[in-house]
Amino acid sequence: MRIPILLGLLASLASVALVEFAAAYPRPARVSSRPEVDFTPGAVRMYTAENGKHYWYLIYDVVNTTGQDRTWAPSMTLFTDRGEVVRDGEGVSRRAQRAVVEHIGDPLLESKVAIIGTLRQGLGHARRGMAVWPARRTDVNELRIFVEGISPETAVVAHPVTGESITLRKNLYLHYLIPGEATARGDAPIMVHPEYAGEEHWVLR
Repeated sequence: MRIPILLGLLASLASVALVEFAAAYPRPARVSSRPEVDFTPGAVRMYTAENGKHYWYLIYDVVNTTGQDRTWAPSMTLFTDRGEVVRDGEGVSRRAQRAVVEHIGDPLLESKVAIIGTLRQGLGHARRGMAVWPARRTDVNELRIFVEGISPETAVVAHPVTGESITLRKNLYLHYLIPGEATARGDAPIMVHPEYAGEEHWVLR
């Protein structure tokens, strides 16, 4: 009987640690003390390839107004309400990336690989990029996207269980709602969730 009691005690201690960690979890500054690039996301859309595979994609514009040239190498992680967690580009072949670019038909649009590099200062050097994720499941109603790379702001916290230092990075949080069947929408834009206005738009993760 001692083992179940011990396991229960350990679970309780872990729960308390997690609650304390959540309560002390840092939040990004409302006004960053470090220059950030201007990032403007568009609507999320679905692309269906000739082979029947589906992909989510997001087009964005980015402008460097920080006062000095920056390296632009964003990372965008997609969460669905079906438990999927996917980083942009994961499971997306170059052929699929090219197909999405050709489908959009915007001469200013750059692929994930092409846009990585120096982001020069000023509106005249604005860039337009995209993020693509495989839509392995299409029976989803909500999409959440975390964009890393806009801000250099970080915070170091202790892991609630191991005590090891963890570096959190400031992310832009986006939230989209899919009314109805996703594949029936075709390429129609998936708009921002109506609850997004009341949510925190910047998080550390």
